[in-house]
Amino acid sequence: MIYTHIAAGLLGASIVAVGVWQVQDWRYGEQIASIKQEHADAIASSAKVALKLTEHYRENADAAVRKAEARSAQNKRDADRLRGELDGLRGDLSEVPDRIRSATREAVDQYATAATVVFDQCVRRYSALAEIADGHALDVEALRGAWPNR
Repeated sequence: MIYTHIAAGLLGASIVAVGVWQVQDWRYGEQIASIKQEHADAIASSAKVALKLTEHYRENADAAVRKAEARSAQNKRDADRLRGELDGLRGDLSEVPDRIRSATREAVDQYATAATVVFDQCVRRYSALAEIADGHALDVEALRGAWPNR
């Protein structure tokens, strides 16, 4: 009889152990599922933030492209206008040698003075433009150097 009681006790203990093990498995299973859900939520949140950031960068890039295209169109209009003015000036300058030959000494002196003033203005403006172009080139070089390389 004692063996029966021992066997019944061992059987009961093993049933309790299996039950405890199953309950523990359920608890850990819930914890793992909870952790997995938190992880999935964090990934989804990060993806949303990354998408918004990407959209923001794309909007900025598109705006910069539109601005550059507008500047380019304005520069082309300005260059076309300037080209027309230069063509007219070339025509005027081509007649200068004939005018100088038939001009008085005083008129030639006035022309030389005016030409010197105009030449001086051209040199100043060309120098200022060269400074601006150099500054722009340095800015572009700095931006390229700062841009991440992959």
